[in-house]
Amino acid sequence: PELLTFPTGDGDTAHGFLYRPTHPIYSPARGEKPPLLVKSHGGPTSATSTVWRMDIQYWTSRGFAVLDVDYRGSSGYGRDYRLKLADKTGWGILDVEDVCKGALHLAKKGIVDPNRLCIDGQSAAGVTMLGALTQSNSVFKAACSRYSIGNLAALRTINEQQKFERRYLDRLIGKWPE
Repeated sequence: PELLTFPTGDGDTAHGFLYRPTHPIYSPARGEKPPLLVKSHGGPTSATSTVWRMDIQYWTSRGFAVLDVDYRGSSGYGRDYRLKLADKTGWGILDVEDVCKGALHLAKKGIVDPNRLCIDGQSAAGVTMLGALTQSNSVFKAACSRYSIGNLAALRTINEQQKFERRYLDRLIGKWPE
C-alpha cells in the first residue's frame, strides 16, 4: 500500500493507505480510472493496519482501488491526533468528513473515477459509513453496512456493564442525558 496524507477541514490532515488494483485482467480499460472502495477501521479510536487482508485483496484483484482511512482520532499518529475525536466535533463528524475528503482527494488527483466511489463499514466504521451517506451530498454511489452500530443507547447500556469501556461514549459523543 501507499501511505496517503490528504487535506481535511479546518486546514487539518488525515491519513490512509491506498491499495491500487492489482489484477491485469480486471483493470480499467485504457483511459478509464478504477472505482474506489473506501474503508475505515472500527474502534473508533483504533487504527488500520497494513497486514495482509483478504477483504482488501478481494477488491484490488477485481479492479478496485481501496482507500483504508485512519481518520482524525485514530491511534498511531500521536496523542493530539488521537484526541481529536474527543473534541466537541468528534465521532460522527470528523471521521465522516475524512472518509469523504479522502475519496474526493483521490478523484481530484485523477487516481480514481469520481463517479464510482463506494464505501463500506462494520461496527464503528458502519456509523462512519452511514454518516457519510447521509451527510456528504452524494459523494458515494454505493455502500455496504455490515454489523454497524445503529442504536447508541443499546451500545451505551452494554458498555456500562463493563469497566473497560465505561463512559467511552461520553467522550466520543458527549455526556449522556440523565
